[in-house]
Amino acid sequence: MADRSVPAPSVQAATLFQRIVHPTDFSIDSHTALLHAVKLALVAQADLSVMHVDPEVARDDFENFPRVSPILKRWKVLKPDAGEEDVAQSGLTVKKVRAVAKNPTEALLQHLSSHPADLLIMATHQYDGLDRWQHHAVAEPVARGSHVPTLFIPTHVEGFVSKETGTVSLRRVLIPVHEQPNPQAAVDLTAQLASMLGCDRVTGLLIHVGRHETMPDLTYPMRQGLVWRSMMCHGNTVDVILGMGEDFDVDLIVMVTSGHDSLLDMLRGSTTERVLRGARCPLLAIPATH
Repeated sequence: MADRSVPAPSVQAATLFQRIVHPTDFSIDSHTALLHAVKLALVAQADLSVMHVDPEVARDDFENFPRVSPILKRWKVLKPDAGEEDVAQSGLTVKKVRAVAKNPTEALLQHLSSHPADLLIMATHQYDGLDRWQHHAVAEPVARGSHVPTLFIPTHVEGFVSKETGTVSLRRVLIPVHEQPNPQAAVDLTAQLASMLGCDRVTGLLIHVGRHETMPDLTYPMRQGLVWRSMMCHGNTVDVILGMGEDFDVDLIVMVTSGHDSLLDMLRGSTTERVLRGARCPLLAIPATH
């Protein structure tokens, strides 16, 4: 295991995300994803769009859901007597978007085509095998089709944002690295995200399944409190990533993904999608640049 840590000035937390989109179905499962969307929009001073797709008739009380003010009051960002109309006082701009469509994936992709985003934050069910074919997936095809960095929050996962206080617990980030696609963007974004969130002690764990000579040559951003560790492993890539994630109790997995490269990928999912289905923490997928 190689360890790199050099005290240096902080990575500049330039505006990583100016426009964040959170698709929601108003369910309890999507609430944790909403918490992450609100927190990241607050710290990035980004515009947050919350989008819901109704299959037939739009609900009359749409503007009341999901409500952001109770979250901000619980986090002591707003005063206890604040209402939804006071959300703007926090510096957060929230736009609620709705569409009526039988295919939510197409509706979301159409919206993203006309209203580009810098980050998607989505709840996802971890269907695999036969279950994957029996349920209509939305999160994975939207992320694939939009080519937008996507933070997936698996259902029944708490994530790294506290529901009660809004504080961030981002201590260990797992970054699988391969020759292709180039993983530099995952390393860079991990450093920028840690800086933006004000995390004072973060370890980036780089996992390479392969030989030492195939380990990509990467640049490691350095700042106080940020440590990089790299490990070489052997075995099935997905199994190794999931095993390391569990063994090191990581708070986030960050992966660069190239989508579906083969017929086999189309049938069983890309490496990133297969990791997502077994992950016990959020996963940030970054589209590869070609």
